This record gives sequence, structure tokens and C-alpha cells, in this order.
Amino acid sequence: MTRPRVFVRGVGAVSALGDSWPSTCAALAGGACAIRPITRFDAAGFPCTVAAEIAGPLPGDVDHEDRRRPLALAAAREAWREAALSVAPDRLGIFVGAESGRGSFTTVRGLARAAGGPPFDDDRFAVEARPFAARIDATVISPAAVAAALAAEWGAVGPVETISLACASGAAAIVEAVRAIRLGHCDVALAGGVGADVDPMMIAGFGLLGILSARGVSCPFDARRDGFVVGEGAAMIVLATEPGPSGAAWCEVAGVARTLDAYRLTAPEPDGDGAARAMTAALADAGVATVEHVQAHGTSTPLNDPIEVAAIRRALGAGADRAHVSSVKGALGHWVAGAGALGALCAIEAVAHGRILPTAGLATPDAACTARHVIGGAVEARVDAALVNAFAFGGANACLVMTRARGPW
Repeated sequence: MTRPRVFVRGVGAVSALGDSWPSTCAALAGGACAIRPITRFDAAGFPCTVAAEIAGPLPGDVDHEDRRRPLALAAAREAWREAALSVAPDRLGIFVGAESGRGSFTTVRGLARAAGGPPFDDDRFAVEARPFAARIDATVISPAAVAAALAAEWGAVGPVETISLACASGAAAIVEAVRAIRLGHCDVALAGGVGADVDPMMIAGFGLLGILSARGVSCPFDARRDGFVVGEGAAMIVLATEPGPSGAAWCEVAGVARTLDAYRLTAPEPDGDGAARAMTAALADAGVATVEHVQAHGTSTPLNDPIEVAAIRRALGAGADRAHVSSVKGALGHWVAGAGALGALCAIEAVAHGRILPTAGLATPDAACTARHVIGGAVEARVDAALVNAFAFGGANACLVMTRARGPW
């Protein structure tokens, strides 16, 4: 039985560089960087005081507590408008990469102060915490809240899934969307990821792990790199079994794969075996042996970057030297749950429009990260196939292969 082909019908994004994918992409192509001093809270004394923060009110934001929902909704609406599809509610699936939500700093601080302790005063807490606690409910905290909001927006009653795998979440959500379409569980899927981690608790936590840039610079694969910078945003795509009017489609998601290192919670396997296996499996699933572009995970950490490059070489063999390699995290920071979905949009841009986006911040490649890097500005080139990498805490790996859409349909 021939499996269904999965076409990209629409894309959307909200980032610190633009309120749509075209505006974000144009800024990225020119080598722009959105990393600036944090304004949402007083970051003095934090391990990193900069981020790729979205300034001003978010589109459609009314609750001011859960930034994930307005970001994801804005990106999804853009993708859906471009797709211009009509689908029965039970044939539409929703697949979202998202982590748990958090209340605003004001709310969390109010809760912390409400007890008046030490010692903890239960009676006082019951009274003074009420106005703050009412603002943190399941719709704010639950990872599933974003997918539920998208399902409600489009009346989707097909499969609805939330993937919470840290930095692999967004790419893994697209993997599961493709699999669901292939299995006949839905005909159309809205898939992607959202990250909203410019947050005191997240920055403090990442700082304790020693993986944030003390210099406040994200420069993947560079000899000067010392860690990543947090960013926020959402990236969504619409997938369908039909290519669109007159056979026009952005591209196909031809190959998908997920693997697990089962090594350490916060470190990849030193030889990159899990990452290489995910890449190899995605390439095999797509039926391609080489790619012209690798949209790398590229976190800008001293440990991860050389391991990823070694894994790319292991997966692509001699073809590794012909593939342009880039990471979007130098410009937009690390979106965590949304990172893999943002990488997917960059790869779609390369395949559909022949524009390979650069790695912002990269000036002097580390000898341990030797690759065909894209530095300064976008490279114009024909890309028949692109590989997307997303690797996460716990050793979760998700890879995608995007290819040019070709007939017959």
C-alpha cells in the first residue's frame, strides 16, 4: 500500500524579529539578531541578562499570564490563512510542542509573599493568595492548554496531541503529525511549537546548569561560544495530503524520525550516536541519501555543537561537506519547545525558495565544528532536500527531511 504524501500548505511564525514568517524570514536573511537586554523583569544578578524577547503586547493577549497561547494562535492563524483549506472537524489534527506554562513574575511573587512566613501562615495564605491563585489555573499551567486552544479555535475533533520533550518538542510534534496523516487518522494537521521562556525561573534554572552565555551572545559553532540565550516565539505549519491549487506546494515533509539517547538527562552521548541514528532514520524514511542543507539544532554550547557536527558527518558521510549548515539560534535565541518547529520553517524556506538562512553571531568557526557554514547573510542555492535537527534534555532526538514537491500528484 502506498503511503500518503504529506505536503506543507501554509506556515506562520511570531518572533522577536517579526509578527509573521515573511517579516521574520526577511530579517533573518539579512543577518539580523533580536537578542537584547531583558525588559520584562529586572534581570540584574541573573546568569544571563539578555534574551530574544518579544517587545510590547502580544497579539490577542488578554490574560497576560500564559504567553504561549497568544503566540501559538497568531502563528497558527497565519499558517491557516495561507493554507486556505476546508476540512471536516474530525479529519483535522492538532499537534503542538509545548512545555508547562507559568504565571507572571508578579503573580508568582505575590503567591510567595502571601503566607507571611516563616513560619507558614495557612490562614493568611488562604486569604491573601486567593487573587493570585485565581490567575493560575489549568489553562495557564497545563502543557496541553495550547493544543486545546488551537483545537477550540478550529473546532478540531480529530487527534489532538501535546508533545513535551524540551528542545525536541516542536520537531517531534511535526513528526507525530506526519505519522498521523500517513496512518489515516487525519487528512490535515496543524503542527508546530511554542516557547515562552523569557522567565525568571527558566533563566535561573538554565543558569544553574551552566548552559547560558555569560557574555550574552549566542554564536553557534563559533570558537567563542559559551552557551545559549533564551528566546520566545511560535512557529506553525499546516500539513495535508493534497499539494494545493495547480500542484503548488511549499514542499513535502518526506522523512521523519525520533530516537532516544538514554544517556544522561542534561548531556548528549559523547559520540552523538542517538542524534546520528535519528538523522539516518529520517533520511531513510524520505528515501534520500544526501541533502543540500542541514538546519542544525546548533545551541551555541561548548559541548553540543561539536557533537552535532560529528553526528551530521556520520549520517551524511561524504555528502556532509556539500551541505550548507546553519542554526537560527544566533538570531532568535533558543525557543526550547518551539525550537524544532522554527528550524522546520527555515528548512522549508530553503527548499521552497532556495534561500538558506545564515547563522547569526558566527564569525570564527571552531575547528571542532568544521562544516559548510552560512555566515553573514542568506545563501541562494537550489535545495532539493533539507534536514532539520532537534535534540533535547533526556536524549530525545527528532529529525525531519523536507524535499521539493514534485508531481505526479
